[in-house]
Amino acid sequence: MDALRNAKLIYSTSFFITSSVESLLEVGKFASENNVPFAFNLSAVFLLQFELNNVLAALEHADYVFANEDEAAEFGKTQNLDPKDLKGVAVALANWKKSNSKRQRVAIVTQGPLPVYVSIGGAAPLEFAVKDIDHSLIVDTNGAGDAFVGGFLAQLYKD
Repeated sequence: MDALRNAKLIYSTSFFITSSVESLLEVGKFASENNVPFAFNLSAVFLLQFELNNVLAALEHADYVFANEDEAAEFGKTQNLDPKDLKGVAVALANWKKSNSKRQRVAIVTQGPLPVYVSIGGAAPLEFAVKDIDHSLIVDTNGAGDAFVGGFLAQLYKD
């Protein structure tokens, strides 16, 4: 708890649900009650399929929520939205019930080489182009989303 009390921001993935959903929700609640920015990653389609209620409970505490195109589409399906309308899903994620009203939620939907959609407080998404790179330079895309989130949070940490 000392680490949480001294945190400038807190980040968790939905994968934490598989080991201790109670801990994840306690950390999320702590962040909300102490106005510490809480970033949350939807992490995997199967978590939305098999742990939806726990994902949604954690999402209530999120100030920043990250999803790739597959996770966003699956979230859309669970909410009876068009899973192909990722802009609409970003808005729905940003508008999801929120326990801390001191800041708007920012929903970030990535889609590989296609634009990143960012909805702030449920507003129409901003669209950010992804720089095209030579495909021969791509060795493996595993971890690309994690690297994106790491860079995003590093800049957020630095204000």
